[in-house]
Amino acid sequence: MTTSGNVTVIPVREAFQKCFRSGQISSGNVLDDVFVQTWNGESISLDENASHFFIVLSGDLFVAYEGKEIHLTKTWYGVLPGALRVSGNGSALIVSSLNYISIPLFGGPLEEHGRLRYVDGCTNSLLLAPPVLGEPCLNFLNLPAGTYQTPHTHPTIRVGMIVSGNGGCGTVEERLVFEPGSVFIIPPDTLHSFQTDDENIRIILFHPDSVVGPTHDNQTMLNNTFVEGICAKGLTNLHTRDLQPV
Repeated sequence: MTTSGNVTVIPVREAFQKCFRSGQISSGNVLDDVFVQTWNGESISLDENASHFFIVLSGDLFVAYEGKEIHLTKTWYGVLPGALRVSGNGSALIVSSLNYISIPLFGGPLEEHGRLRYVDGCTNSLLLAPPVLGEPCLNFLNLPAGTYQTPHTHPTIRVGMIVSGNGGCGTVEERLVFEPGSVFIIPPDTLHSFQTDDENIRIILFHPDSVVGPTHDNQTMLNNTFVEGICAKGLTNLHTRDLQPV
């Protein structure tokens, strides 16, 4: 990963501790295949052997991609594959998934509430869906004021940015303070609980994998195709066998 300015590679545990205690991290590898950096208006180049997820907190972020300039602004988000040049003014979180080729996707501005019911009164939305089950995705979490989440864990890392609101996250050791722009990394199987006081919090989160999504044998187009009244999902003799490389 090549960037301008000072780049410090931070091991996952150190990155977790640093970002929670200070509210911000600069950049670092959190796993062998995930790289995280905060962007504050500098001009940077992003690795060609990765797909790059953007979460814009403020200002204007411009991405040079295949001869075009793509503009993302406050609370917009997106993912693009390959070598990119980023410029503009403002602040954002960039999460790069190495050795993964995404579909170019964008969205925004972020809604106030999620479209799905989660736990403990929270709501969530799938912002950037995985093209295939198991691939990375981007999610939105809204916590109403006065929320105290049931302590829980996740089997894979979570990388997120607080988009609006104030609150914190309870861990085994302490309650860590969140404010707009705070960036956090939660290692796998780490017990935690997001908490709010007198206002709600909006969080955008990168997941390095997915447990819900389409597969070659279970997908919208296939499942809603019928041959003489029979769903094509069960007509395996018709299924495409060879997939063209991306």
